[in-house]
Amino acid sequence: MDWLQRYVDNVKTYLPGGMREDVGSELYSDLRDQCDDMADSLGRAPTEAEVLSQLKRRGHPMEVAAAYRPHRTLVSEALFPLYIQVLKWVFLVVIITNGVVTALGLFSQPEPDFTRAAVHWLTGTFDAGLYSFAWVTLGFYLAGESISYSDFFGKWDPRKLPRIADPDHRISQFESAAELVAILLFMAWLNDVFTSLQGGARFVFSAGVQTLLPWLNIAAGLSILMALGKLFSPFWTRGKLVADAFLNAGWLLLLALLFNLEQVFTFQWGDTAADQWEMPLKNWRIITGIALVITAWDLLKNVRLYLRSPG
Repeated sequence: MDWLQRYVDNVKTYLPGGMREDVGSELYSDLRDQCDDMADSLGRAPTEAEVLSQLKRRGHPMEVAAAYRPHRTLVSEALFPLYIQVLKWVFLVVIITNGVVTALGLFSQPEPDFTRAAVHWLTGTFDAGLYSFAWVTLGFYLAGESISYSDFFGKWDPRKLPRIADPDHRISQFESAAELVAILLFMAWLNDVFTSLQGGARFVFSAGVQTLLPWLNIAAGLSILMALGKLFSPFWTRGKLVADAFLNAGWLLLLALLFNLEQVFTFQWGDTAADQWEMPLKNWRIITGIALVITAWDLLKNVRLYLRSPG
């Protein structure tokens, strides 16, 4: 196993896109030279344990990546990579939480005002994000040099570094956040959260959909976990690719079953026949057909990436 390449791939996940290729090549060459020097001094090829010990001394990939970034003054250089990571996590939590709260409030209104809801979400997210930025920055500033990077990652083990399938490309965190919000809203719709907030109006699912509801909830729950995994670790590993492939295969089966249903649901807001609307079968099959194509394409991309990734 090429531990040097695996180490370099992990370092590249913490670098901006424009720096990854050059820094990766430079770092790999430097590590290879160190191994060659070790071999010359020992009179033999270094063992796996000796190579891992060399990587351990080099430092955690996040710490090594920080050395290639421009120097910052407000937050200490030792803590800056951790500071950036914490900021990303906090901002993502703020954006998603405000999005879900806004959506729930929107659907609880008798006459939803989408423009006002969008403005409310933007202003609420900006305010919460600004406060979060201030508190996180203040915390790291006060920590200063009194806390070193090794206090957080001093016991890291090179053997536990993930195998990065595509170190030159990160998973889009915006797309992962949008996917997470969409799944949460879909799960809320499945479980009649929106209509229960309004009172009176409700979705009535057909017998076929009700049969699939437990499986749809399980798939949605697993999709939420996968979206969170991509948000907080925005790079593909072979294990993550396998898990996502199985999840997509499950969704393909469920979508195929939903596509073939003859009745889906009706929306009722009164007691008479005139006070209801039934989802047209043609529209339903267009929606599920598009979802099938997107899911199949996503599965194909992941399979191709898995086959190209180092074993």
